[in-house]
Amino acid sequence: MAETAFVYIIDVPYHADKPYEYYIPGEMRESVQPGVLVEVPFGGGNRKMTAVVYSFGNSAVSANVTLKPVQGVLSDGAVLSEEMLELCAFLKDYTLCTYGDAVRAAVPQAVMTKITTNYRITDRVSGQVEACIAEAEQIGDRDGSVFRFLAEKKKVSRQRITDAFGFDCTKILQRLEKAGLICREYEIKGQAGVRQREIACAVSDAGAEVKLKSENHRRILTFLRENGPADYDEISAGCGISKALAKSAAQSLRQKGLVSLSAEEVYRNHFTPEQYNLPPMEEERDAGKTLSAEQLAAYHEIVGLYESGVPKAALLHGVTGSGKTNVIMAAIDRVLADNRSVIMLVPEIALTPQTVGVFLRRYGDRIAVIHSGLSAGERFDAWRRIRESRADVIIGTRSAVFAPVERLGMIIIDEEHEYTYKSDTSPKYHAHDVARFRCREHNAVMLLSSATPSVGSYYKAKSGVYSLVELKNRYGGASLPEVIICDMRGTTELISDVLARRLVEDKRNGNQAILFLNRRGYNNYVSCRTCGKSIKCPHCSVTMTYHMYQNTPKGGTVDDETRRNNGYLVCHMCGYRTNVPEKCPDCGKEHFLFMGCGTQKAEDDIVNEFRDFRVIRMDFDTTQAKFSHEELLSRFRAGEADILLGTQMVTKGHDFPRVSTVGVLNADGALFLDDYRASERTFAMLTQVIGRAGRGDVPGCAVIQTYNPDNEVIVLAARQDYISFYNGEIRIRKAMCFPPFCDIAVITLSSADEGHLNVVTLRMKERMMEHIHEDYGDVPLVVYGPFEAPVYRVQNVYRMRFVIKCRLNKRTRAFLSALLCEFGKASTDKKTGKSMRITVSADLNPTTV
Repeated sequence: MAETAFVYIIDVPYHADKPYEYYIPGEMRESVQPGVLVEVPFGGGNRKMTAVVYSFGNSAVSANVTLKPVQGVLSDGAVLSEEMLELCAFLKDYTLCTYGDAVRAAVPQAVMTKITTNYRITDRVSGQVEACIAEAEQIGDRDGSVFRFLAEKKKVSRQRITDAFGFDCTKILQRLEKAGLICREYEIKGQAGVRQREIACAVSDAGAEVKLKSENHRRILTFLRENGPADYDEISAGCGISKALAKSAAQSLRQKGLVSLSAEEVYRNHFTPEQYNLPPMEEERDAGKTLSAEQLAAYHEIVGLYESGVPKAALLHGVTGSGKTNVIMAAIDRVLADNRSVIMLVPEIALTPQTVGVFLRRYGDRIAVIHSGLSAGERFDAWRRIRESRADVIIGTRSAVFAPVERLGMIIIDEEHEYTYKSDTSPKYHAHDVARFRCREHNAVMLLSSATPSVGSYYKAKSGVYSLVELKNRYGGASLPEVIICDMRGTTELISDVLARRLVEDKRNGNQAILFLNRRGYNNYVSCRTCGKSIKCPHCSVTMTYHMYQNTPKGGTVDDETRRNNGYLVCHMCGYRTNVPEKCPDCGKEHFLFMGCGTQKAEDDIVNEFRDFRVIRMDFDTTQAKFSHEELLSRFRAGEADILLGTQMVTKGHDFPRVSTVGVLNADGALFLDDYRASERTFAMLTQVIGRAGRGDVPGCAVIQTYNPDNEVIVLAARQDYISFYNGEIRIRKAMCFPPFCDIAVITLSSADEGHLNVVTLRMKERMMEHIHEDYGDVPLVVYGPFEAPVYRVQNVYRMRFVIKCRLNKRTRAFLSALLCEFGKASTDKKTGKSMRITVSADLNPTTV
């Protein structure tokens, strides 16, 4: 048995992140295994820290050991499998994050908090403790002592039991639990633990002759004998009494020996056939559709890759409405037939309800859902269900790629071009990279799917790195929607006459429309009429956005006083809120201009222009409540609104059969951003939103409102001509040396002290040049900067950055890691003697540059 273990401390800075060796005390050697969370003393002050065991040490420790000991075990068994331990190591090296950051990404937050395993005697022991002590002593002397200790307590943590006896009690507790003498409970401090419900069961051979005076007691006993075990909610509903009364009556019956009570774990899961309120959906009959010849060919190609038995990657490129989901589900069926699991990623929470609705009809309780909108307890229970092989179809957003499945057969990344698959917090991973690693470990298939693949993915497909699978036609011979490019030059109207006529016609015919505007709030900004300066956030270098508390009544007018009293300014960067000032902060004048249009103002204008229209607005502000995405989309699908107005969450993946018209209120918003991906994102956004129209039996039409009607990106998107767009874009990328012909690394330095930040930034520039000319002369790269980040100040923290064009490999990462280690350490101000820390981070191939 190993005497030492290498562990990674969870919360240490990047420069101190490495495996540390600790001595394993004898009583813990059976409990300490790779993947287990432990508590260890760390640093000169021996501060207690949480760590994860990575591997055992190579040799036994001599008698004069100087290693610090592991002080306690925090998790009941390994929270990370061998594969997940290696995945965290991969993330650490690949994204330049700490191992602890990788662990936090791989497991739910509830697991990473202080986990206490408690033990107590079971209900059957009550009233016959002495007999059960004798039973425990027959198992072993130590077993009897531990059981007697537990019998005197209400519940005891495993750590307290170990402390009381001075030896590892793991095996003893397992034997007592197996014998039914004790049971185990989990308590997660600060988060949600394992939820349990109490089950009442009639004792079949007891009390038949007992006459019960209470009518409720007789009714409950009869109910349990006729229907079997039930919890208090079921007893309450079945017997027509309150839950509190059902509980007290059941406990009284237990004291009489007529009923036994036991605890049963409950999985918090909203996404079940019973609990998920599925509205009527077109996909219900879609699930039974046979594949077309084109779809069947795509299916066979994907299955061929899967059956090869080696890791493969494929790009499923199909026009909107071509039935990519049908092909994907057929491929999933093939994987499940081999008793292997599937992970299906979607880019946003907004797409989860529809995807889950489709998959629930097909796979029922085999589904587990993971996304950030779930509570800590729901995420924890979904994670546990997957680990226990109770679910083999995992659906979720980016973080679901870490689902702890053991027999992985396929990872599907739907709408693979979306930037939301890249994390912007440490670890700054891309779901594609994690999926590729996991598929390699499991000999599985990574299947990317999109109507508008990212330029990088399509380049890999054309280069033979990925297999290219294409669907060129809409399913069932359906035609693509008509597209009208509406020239908005010379007008300030939100809704053009062309779009207005379409909306009125849809209303008359009982059809629906989707309107897209990629800016939330009421007005984009508020500026002074006199000096022209806009009101900015006091903590960030961004202009604040005006929001209204409530929309204007139909037919109402909005003047400056109404805006001031019925609205507020909010910073979309840090969340700071404030009232509209009485006077301009710069010149002191009283009059303001409320400029621009967000989704809130658009809703106001539409409702006032089309008085009998019902509008559902879907943006960040209206989707804060739990399951709000699901509720809003269900209402729209059920016909409770004529128009669905929203930001990007309404543009992709949705399938509404009654939607005839799609309107893009401002197609130019992202077209001229200072980013080399601006054209790609605009093309994808327009193509996706156009594809929401005409997906049922109703002919579709898309109206694109723009001030640049001749722009090539907009024209090609209107034609749904991805190939022409790609050919032009890849030529530009190659000429300018942008990805996929290079990689980009962004190093960001941030500090609350602007002067210190500038000094350290210049020093980093010097060190970069020294490294390039000395230790890393073999690393080809081009350094740009330093310069201010696009948003220079965020929450009173200033940010500078370098942009580096390079080819990411082991040597390049070593160069970047050396900079992070050197400049991540605290320094001392020579004048004041104050410790100064600069936060340094690296983002490899970020979503925006």
